Amino acid sequence: MVFKNLKLILVYLILILIVPSIFALTLQELIDSYNFGYNDGTLNINQFSDYMSDSNSNGQNDTLIINITVNSTYTAFFEVYFDLAEESGTLSSKINQSISSGISNVNISFDTRLLNKNKYNYSVRIYNTTNILVFSKYSIETSTYSEFENGTNINSITDENVNGNYIRINLTLNVSQNQDTNITAYLKFNETIISATKPVTLSSGTQIVSLDFDNETIKSTHYNGNFTLDSVSIGKKLIKPSYSTSTYNYEDFAKTSYFRNYSSAGIDTNANNLSEFLEVNFTIAVKNTTTYEIQAEIYDQFNNFVKNLSASQSLSIGNKTLSIRINGSDIYSTKISGPYLLSVARLIENGNITDKQFEPHTITNLTYTDFERPPLPDLKLNMTVIFNQTTNQSNVTIKLNNTGESTAFNVFLDVFNNETFSAINSTVILNVNESKIYNFIVSNTSNTTLFTAIADFDNLVDESNESNNIVQNTPPTVVSLAIESITAMYTNGTLKIFEFVILNDGDATVTDVQWWFDTNDSNVINSTSNTSLSAGERAFVYLQYNFSDQGSYNVKANATGLSQSTAVSSSLSSTVGVGDLAITSFSASNIAVTNVIFEIQAQNNLLQNLTNLNWSLTTADGSIINSTSQFSSIQPNETVFIFVSYDYGKTGTFSPVASVTNQTYSDSKSLTLDIKHIQAYNLTVANESGSKRIFEFIIKNSLNTNLTNTNWTFDTKNSNVINATSNSILQPNEQMFIYIDYNFTATGTFNVNATARNGTLSDSRNLTITI
Repeated sequence: MVFKNLKLILVYLILILIVPSIFALTLQELIDSYNFGYNDGTLNINQFSDYMSDSNSNGQNDTLIINITVNSTYTAFFEVYFDLAEESGTLSSKINQSISSGISNVNISFDTRLLNKNKYNYSVRIYNTTNILVFSKYSIETSTYSEFENGTNINSITDENVNGNYIRINLTLNVSQNQDTNITAYLKFNETIISATKPVTLSSGTQIVSLDFDNETIKSTHYNGNFTLDSVSIGKKLIKPSYSTSTYNYEDFAKTSYFRNYSSAGIDTNANNLSEFLEVNFTIAVKNTTTYEIQAEIYDQFNNFVKNLSASQSLSIGNKTLSIRINGSDIYSTKISGPYLLSVARLIENGNITDKQFEPHTITNLTYTDFERPPLPDLKLNMTVIFNQTTNQSNVTIKLNNTGESTAFNVFLDVFNNETFSAINSTVILNVNESKIYNFIVSNTSNTTLFTAIADFDNLVDESNESNNIVQNTPPTVVSLAIESITAMYTNGTLKIFEFVILNDGDATVTDVQWWFDTNDSNVINSTSNTSLSAGERAFVYLQYNFSDQGSYNVKANATGLSQSTAVSSSLSSTVGVGDLAITSFSASNIAVTNVIFEIQAQNNLLQNLTNLNWSLTTADGSIINSTSQFSSIQPNETVFIFVSYDYGKTGTFSPVASVTNQTYSDSKSLTLDIKHIQAYNLTVANESGSKRIFEFIIKNSLNTNLTNTNWTFDTKNSNVINATSNSILQPNEQMFIYIDYNFTATGTFNVNATARNGTLSDSRNLTITI
């Protein structure tokens, strides 16, 4: 018995290329577009030509001549093959000729009396003296020829039943020349062909030739219907007339006994749903009272032999049924699965085969497991594992018992753990109800070590129950849930249908499983009922949601459950694009003082390509930047990345807007942008007393480099401006707290101003106070 535990992880790196579909070809057009020719450099053919000639000067062309101009690199003998493609096959001719170095001509001729068409495709193959191909070219066209001697042709065809003895095919021929030849007609039915041949003497002019298919040949077809006259050969000429005969029934021609029908069934004598026998019934149309023998063979659909069957019985004239039974246990012992085919059946009368059919019957709805088993052994395992925490050793005891109905021979026992231990033991004979004990002391183990024992690993012993051949000690139970995947199964605008899969990837059943789905659109969808999942079982959840707007959403699936007193949970997030054409991301990927690099990500959420996509960026300071070229084609679910650089030249808070459109679909997204380098903020009154005020504000370096000449001014708007007395150095993200003590000389409302400077960089804040 073979047990496999194999996990195959396939990691694919997929590169998606945008390739426009320019045109479509049929399969035949695609094949015809390829050049299957070959040239090893020995020679080349510079010119192909053809013409017809009148060899007997009777005023009609009777020879097709093909000429090729060959340029060879050396002088040698070559075999040149010319193949004309006929509907009925290939007309071939060859010439063995010495071809000189340089330019030379090779001619080949075809008798036009073998031709059926006015124009041909032909091929040329050239082999050297060691029979190695040096040149080939295919699908070369001849000229079109309207008048030539095309040999004997068929003017008309009829068919008839001749007294139930023959099917006669009557051919009215237009004979072009006197000749003694053979004529063969080929009748086709159900992809099978029968033929009849007749030697005839043909004389120029109109002549009727009849070919007879005898009654035994017709009977052997076991066919009722119209035959197709697939082809007729007249000497070397093959003609495809595509003629359909009248309807014929093979039984009308049968003079000797034949198989008429077949049936089969499993015979269950004790109603235990297992058949003791396979019964095959042969219905025979008996033409002569005598003893008949039936021989037949049963195979599976892959041509594996199952069973021979035969029987003899005296039968009287009429339709008689002869039944043959096969022991079901014999079929079970083959271990060959059905359906089965009666591959050949022979009816023998007085030592002669009077009828034979190939694959006349299929035994359906039965396989070897549907039949009674012979008495079989049954190998059963039990295992105990005792772990010694002091020595880190495991005492493993395995009991192998034959609980079946017959002796087991050559039983192998494989024992291993999930670390490094393994052992193989065997016993030659294990009688019914006999047991054998195996004991192992295994070092360097733990209380979580998993031991496995397998009886008859290679399935050498046929058993009544194969499911109890493996046993494992029980490791600690793992309780777990996992969200395997989140998939958008359907999209229509902002409407999506999601599938997510909850997997019990632990060892114990999880009950009270419930879920909720966060749409990231201010809406959470909850399960309405709880369920249970056994170990390894999956729950498939489908839900529909119509998003409030286009864009990118980070949806999240969550699940919880219980196993006894243990609670488990799992979650999985996925980013999805919503809308037909959606800007899924608009951000400032880099800010260098006042220069900003914007990144726009636009996704095609349709199920078709989007073409002619344009973009624009409104900077919110009076400028609009438009794309200078279009995206020609964006495939479904494809995301394009757009990067735009813009220098604001000043600080401030801006709300730029990114837009994409192809005139049919569009989307836009905005962001708030605070352009900062040196930053003045938090201008407040820290303390006041009468007309005296103590002001506080903060200066911060928002750059990634040091500010080395940081200073400030404070305009009291009371005819007094206070300046910093020295410059300071501020490291990135460092702050400087400024405190100013000033006594106002007048009353009223003052809009004081604090300004931070570093060279050309500055930032200001105002505060209105009342004195």
